[in-house]
Amino acid sequence: MSAINAQSTLNQIQNNTSQVQYENGQKNLGSSKLTREGFLQLIMAQMQYQDPTAPQDYSQMLGQQVQLQMSDDMGNLVSATQFSQANSMIGETVTLPDGQYNFSTGVSDVPATNFSTNQQATKTGTVQSVRYDQTHQKAILEIDGKYYDASSVQSIAPGTTTATGS
Repeated sequence: MSAINAQSTLNQIQNNTSQVQYENGQKNLGSSKLTREGFLQLIMAQMQYQDPTAPQDYSQMLGQQVQLQMSDDMGNLVSATQFSQANSMIGETVTLPDGQYNFSTGVSDVPATNFSTNQQATKTGTVQSVRYDQTHQKAILEIDGKYYDASSVQSIAPGTTTATGS
């Protein structure tokens, strides 16, 4: 009778784990990575439904948590670096595809294509300011009152300066 109960418990654990994985998958639908919250829910499900005769090695769990924190920190570092690089373009003349950035979707419009030359339209102008789209983790340049993704810059030239006489 004990073997039947153990098998039933094991089946229930597998079903519960599958359910948590399915729910996390639904939350991450359209994303290629497991979110921090999804990862923590998965860890909690593992703890809740672990086999009492073979408990989880908590050093492994701590290692996973450290890796997750390092991943978050690395993402923050990359974001800070992108913003810093974009910020250094203020006052510079840049050339990039003429597709304006859409803050709600996090994607730039597709620039018009000249079919006789098979070239996309480009925008050349002086960077007036830089914004950071926190939602989509992108640095955005303002040129002539319009916004463009900093990662699409094709070339940078020193900005034009005007000499003032005294």
